[in-house]
Amino acid sequence: MKNWDTSSIEYIKTNPIADDWITSTRINDQYKKFILDMSAEEINAYFSNEKMQFGTAGIRATVGPGTNQMNIFTYQQMTEGVAKWLLSQKENPTVIVAHDTRKNADYYAMIVARTLTSFGIKVFLFKNNQMKATPIVSYSVKEAQTDAGIIITASHNPKNYLGFKVYGKTGGQILDDDANQIISYMPEPKTIINNTYTPNENLISYFDDTIVESYFDASYKCLINTNIYRQKNFPVVFTPHHGTACYDLPYLLKTLGYENIFSVPEQSIPDSNFTYSPSFNPEEKVSFNLSVQYAEKLKAKIMLGVDPDADRLAVAVKHRNKWHYLTGNEMGIIFTNYVLQNKQFEKVPFIVSTYVSTNYIDRIAAKYGAKVLRTPTGFKWVGAEIDKNIDSMEFVVGFEEAIGSLNSDINRDKDSFQAAALALEIFTYLDDDERTLIDYLDEIFAEFGYWSGETVSYRIESLNWKEEMQMKLEKFQKIKNEDILGIKIVSINWNEPAKALEWHLEDDMWIKFRLSGTEPKFKIYYEIYGASKEICNQILKTFKEEFEFLLRS
Repeated sequence: MKNWDTSSIEYIKTNPIADDWITSTRINDQYKKFILDMSAEEINAYFSNEKMQFGTAGIRATVGPGTNQMNIFTYQQMTEGVAKWLLSQKENPTVIVAHDTRKNADYYAMIVARTLTSFGIKVFLFKNNQMKATPIVSYSVKEAQTDAGIIITASHNPKNYLGFKVYGKTGGQILDDDANQIISYMPEPKTIINNTYTPNENLISYFDDTIVESYFDASYKCLINTNIYRQKNFPVVFTPHHGTACYDLPYLLKTLGYENIFSVPEQSIPDSNFTYSPSFNPEEKVSFNLSVQYAEKLKAKIMLGVDPDADRLAVAVKHRNKWHYLTGNEMGIIFTNYVLQNKQFEKVPFIVSTYVSTNYIDRIAAKYGAKVLRTPTGFKWVGAEIDKNIDSMEFVVGFEEAIGSLNSDINRDKDSFQAAALALEIFTYLDDDERTLIDYLDEIFAEFGYWSGETVSYRIESLNWKEEMQMKLEKFQKIKNEDILGIKIVSINWNEPAKALEWHLEDDMWIKFRLSGTEPKFKIYYEIYGASKEICNQILKTFKEEFEFLLRS
């Protein structure tokens, strides 16, 4: 190891934790160089005695040295918290550990597994510690009846991020009380570079292919009218964005009779650099840019895209010679209407969605005597609400406006596999009559009223992004206007469970404001109703322009 000279960087010495890292023999030369290259602001942001917190989908942070970045020491710290939390509840707990395609995610999965075994906890990994999609992990926890699951994933965050997602025994993400207990059991950040663990390799086992095959079999539960023996030869262009769905999702769809699944070749190889996917958030239209090129050549009428951990599905369809990118709300409306229309229920049907997702589904639910239950943002809450009601009612769909949905009760997290299977069932049903998903939406709007909605995100490029976004939120909370562009503001209130500011407008319209729980984004959600589709779209356009101006002013 080099004898590092830090005399010229006095601000490192003023931070005791950073100084410990730069002088420790347990920190490698590469990390020490990273530390020496940090600004004073970065040193104070990355080296503190504050523990990292669980957000809407686990803990996510950039990779690098420090107590507030992802590295071997913080992974051991987080894992120790989980181990002690489990052992406080029962003897001999078991845990599934998995990972996505992020750089070194497989390595950190082994670090987590070995750290758990040092506390006497039995660990299951997937065959050869291979990458595995988030929904399959959720299913496997429930199916294998383990006490918890941990997946190393950062979903669609930028490629320099990694994460730590924890599931409870139902296959749902842990809620705040459990997350806070885990945090309380984590060692203090200032100690983590000196903590040692003694792994027991005998406590690590590997699943064979059986559990994944059972997931594919169980996934058929979300389907209603799919004929797996009918050959469906229309082209479906699919991009997994270099992620965990590269092989498993096309396999599932082909077993359902979709013989012409065309995986975008450049994006269908696992790659932690996401080389051919400059945007791998399928919520963004640009993530389909390469898919469109192939779709045009193949004369395809539908494209499917998932994020790297494969929990979220985006659908795009060709309608009147133009591509339409369906939002999470639009797919939620489609799924709700189709399932209620086509499935027989023995108990009261129920839909689970979030406070910032569309209320339009309430109109559909009322026709069929279904219940709509709402939760805070984050699928951990959706999964928990399903658990509460699954014995007394019959599940229809759970969805978020951010394109995530769950279409059966076999697991408890967003599931792009099930969503893709049901979306293609609906597409096939409509295509037989030369209709599209857009036609189907228009039929729904003609029956229940015209609607438009959108979520607009504003990225904050600052280490102090939470403080900057909070200031913007307070700005909209203090507004005294009686109307916005001539539309009456009925009330302004803070929804504590949703952690969102709500503007309720006349005619059932609303605008909501929220800070992202997983990335530096300020989000505005719009819910618009009107006498026609054109009027709804015009109101939405005008609102978006106005709030763009207000945010910048």
